[in-house]
Amino acid sequence: MADIELVIKINEEIYNHTQEYEVGGFNQENDTKLFVAIKNGTPLPKGHGRLGDLDALEKEIVNGIKAGNYEEGYETFAHINNMDDCVECVKYADTIIEAVPESEG
Repeated sequence: MADIELVIKINEEIYNHTQEYEVGGFNQENDTKLFVAIKNGTPLPKGHGRLGDLDALEKEIVNGIKAGNYEEGYETFAHINNMDDCVECVKYADTIIEAVPESEG
């Protein structure tokens, strides 16, 4: 059976609890909460690329364009002057979840 990558949202307290106990250390209420979180999770597409914070990337690009236009207040940002600079922003953006090669997806 193939693995699936899944994004779930759980309460921080439940997460911390999972870090403190071995399998079987939960009670039925917490088991139910984890089951519901998994059931409502978002499967990542097979063979996905690297995933990151698109809002942070958008902010970096917008600020870089403003810096490239020499707008006041944006002197500390790297200048973006053309499409290649935008591509570089995407290329070097922080990764939250690494890509999965097609052969593994």
